[in-house]
Amino acid sequence: MPYDALVIGGGLSGCSTALQLAREGHDVLLAEQSTYPRQKLCGEFLSPEAQSSFRRLGVLDDVRAAGAEPIGRTCLTTSSGATTSHSLPDAALGFSRYRLDQLLFQKACTMGVEGRSGTRVTNIRGGLRDGFVASVGGDSVEARLVLGAHGRRSRLDRSLERPFLSETTPYVAFKAHYAGPAAAALENTIELHSAPGAYCGLSPVEGNRINVCWIGRTDALKDAGGSPEGMLNTTLRQNPAFDERLSGLTRVSDRFEAVSQVPLMPKSRFADDVCMIGDAAGMIAPLCGDGMAMALRTADLVSPLASDFLNGRHPAHAFRTSYETAWTDTFGQRMRLGRWIHAAAFRPGAAWTLVQSCRLLPPLAQWIIRSTRGGRSPSPVQVLRSEHVFPNEMGHPYADRTFYRAAARRRRSLSVRPNPLGGTVCA
Repeated sequence: MPYDALVIGGGLSGCSTALQLAREGHDVLLAEQSTYPRQKLCGEFLSPEAQSSFRRLGVLDDVRAAGAEPIGRTCLTTSSGATTSHSLPDAALGFSRYRLDQLLFQKACTMGVEGRSGTRVTNIRGGLRDGFVASVGGDSVEARLVLGAHGRRSRLDRSLERPFLSETTPYVAFKAHYAGPAAAALENTIELHSAPGAYCGLSPVEGNRINVCWIGRTDALKDAGGSPEGMLNTTLRQNPAFDERLSGLTRVSDRFEAVSQVPLMPKSRFADDVCMIGDAAGMIAPLCGDGMAMALRTADLVSPLASDFLNGRHPAHAFRTSYETAWTDTFGQRMRLGRWIHAAAFRPGAAWTLVQSCRLLPPLAQWIIRSTRGGRSPSPVQVLRSEHVFPNEMGHPYADRTFYRAAARRRRSLSVRPNPLGGTVCA
């Protein structure tokens, strides 16, 4: 029987899209190459935007009931000892992909989706005009629409000859769960620690565990003898705050989840008429902590457009154009900002400047948080002017004395260290 849609990948974007299309009365086949439950490399941070998507899917209460941990603050540190902490605009949640992906897959199946786990999709032929034929676990399957939700990088990308595969990246990423006395200090907080050649996020998840997930340069991994544990010890432990935190934690995962060639470069939204969603369409820098929300949001963007196409309300070219435009409008700014923040985190001087700027100018920190989570906000210059930080358009400072007195107090509260270029800087 021909399907309306074949969704490849049973992660957040794939399950969400399949579920939403099934609600609209479409016949959907959802194929996932792994079996559930499964671990997956992820920061496991559910922003308010992600929770809104779960609420619409009808699974938010299930996530909370399964023990998701509330998160209300973020703390950033650098290897030079700079630290800043800020409240999140709204409460987030920490929840493992081990539980989450299976929960979503089962929810999709209860809504009428035909779900096949342990099933690989290969040999996709055809297009939007005349339909597709694909090999699904060895079966020949026809579908009017194929959506790729297969993640950052896969064999399917190679078979579709996607251009981003020709670019190499110098990054590897690892993840494992930890537990121990230091877990209590992370209650309600996500921590982000930068070091020369890597940065790491720590966030609480269900079961009194801490998700430790980091990305680093391949040369840092080589210097550590190719061992994830060695990379933690030789690279990330150059950050004193992270060193102290990890000293109170013990790995409880059987192994590290690993990804090489982490693709942060721009990607296309279509490949041979296969529509890409989630990380397959574009991956934001992990430091921004909003990859899961983006995956869910792409599902929210594509589902009504795909339904209109399947119902004959829009032709193929209108579907392609509408999705491309919606994706760029929704994610373009945060992807660019994410790449900038990612680059800064790997450079000790830039990381120190970013953290100290956020410490001295809390409105800037809040702007970064909102902008990397889909919030519509003014430019950073507008934000700082509204806080009486920058001069006005005529070039005349109008910052009031209250601000300058507060800034002076902040500066006096900081320790001072020598500046290699001469003079002193705040540490």
